[in-house]
Amino acid sequence: MRILLLGFEYLPVKVGGLAEAITHIAEGLAALGNEVVAFTPDHGKNLGEPVRKFKLTAFGEEVEVEARRREQNGVTVYSLSGGFLSNEDVYGPGWEGMLRKAVLFGKASAGLLNEMIEEFRPDVVHAHDWHTVFALGLIRKYFGVRTVFTIHRLNKGKLPAEYFREANLAELAPYPDIDPEHTAAYIADAVTTVSRSYLWEEWGFFGHFDGKVTHVFNGIDCSFWNEKLLKNAELPRKERRKLILERFGLSDGKAFMFIGRFDKAQKGVDTLLRAIEILSNDPSFGEMRFIIIGKGHPELEAWAKAIANRFPENVRTVTEVLPRETVRELYGSVDFVVIPSNFEPFGLVQLEAMCLGAVPIGSAVGGIRDTIIDLRDDPEGATGILVPPRDAFALAKTIISAGYLDEKTLQRLRENGRRRARVDFTWEKACRRYLNLYLGSVDKAIPFLR
Repeated sequence: MRILLLGFEYLPVKVGGLAEAITHIAEGLAALGNEVVAFTPDHGKNLGEPVRKFKLTAFGEEVEVEARRREQNGVTVYSLSGGFLSNEDVYGPGWEGMLRKAVLFGKASAGLLNEMIEEFRPDVVHAHDWHTVFALGLIRKYFGVRTVFTIHRLNKGKLPAEYFREANLAELAPYPDIDPEHTAAYIADAVTTVSRSYLWEEWGFFGHFDGKVTHVFNGIDCSFWNEKLLKNAELPRKERRKLILERFGLSDGKAFMFIGRFDKAQKGVDTLLRAIEILSNDPSFGEMRFIIIGKGHPELEAWAKAIANRFPENVRTVTEVLPRETVRELYGSVDFVVIPSNFEPFGLVQLEAMCLGAVPIGSAVGGIRDTIIDLRDDPEGATGILVPPRDAFALAKTIISAGYLDEKTLQRLRENGRRRARVDFTWEKACRRYLNLYLGSVDKAIPFLR
């Protein structure tokens, strides 16, 4: 099968988890014997060799687009540059700059496929997130190819209709303000999101596309998140924990880690910080160690640093992006990883932790609920512990009880987690489901079946 993927991120260009997902999907589909091509903005990286140039008009100006090609792990990747496509800010510059880049990417994608169509006509076009709505719409309009639209996280925003008119898609913009996710899902033949629970949590949106919507879980690549690659892989986990805590200036104790974006909407770092304040009054707090890693909202950063200053024997806050290798060392050493998200379409942190034997404590939402088997529901098969979202008291209570778990139970949780991550959530499984979806042979979300 010939497959064309459209996305604003593709490794090594990475802002969040989207780059990892699109790249692994593309490479996984190629590994299954398909011809896979990806289109993405160049973002000023000049990746690959120049192979084509063509001109187009956008926003009253003529733009020369250059397509650069590279072969990357079995996938042919075309990076499109010129005008806003060459701006280094992946989702910018600014809001208007991002919208102009999205329109230009749409026109450039249609232009490149027009140049290539005799040698490469895709059987399916798979677009990822709302930034690709113009590319998806134009390719569907001019080439009539079967299309799939994947929402990794709902943005729930609106765009002025003038951008659709500028993209030569005025027929998709009958109103002054347009929801690009709704529009892309409307014109696509199939719509997916990245976990079953998130689909039903957001059925108010996905229900508009009843009959063509389903889920495809993301995967995890445990070849990197692997204990064999740890610096002190030969040491018992408790010894690794002691060393990693010393590295962060803490004495040994039960180690809990948070890593993620500091935002007020999604990641729930405020719930964790409140929970730590509650825990400070409990006798068991003296044995607890918290490493909080992330950056984002200034108020949350300040709060996290204040918590660390208030409890210097128990808490370290790191507001910088750590190398993946350092994060791997942390996962392979701490006892628990806390994922207190308010919502989570899929989430990778809990699976990265499970790959490396850290027990996840996560909110019972979205992909977290789908990937963690709760200790209280299935003591023998459990991989972690689930808690209600936005409930600092419940999280604090769970952290206390987790700290008292015996070594036999912890070992069972770790073994179950490793097995579930490495067997149940592989990218190969995700890609096989996508192939079935492309062929129209996959189960759908049917509202009267639960």
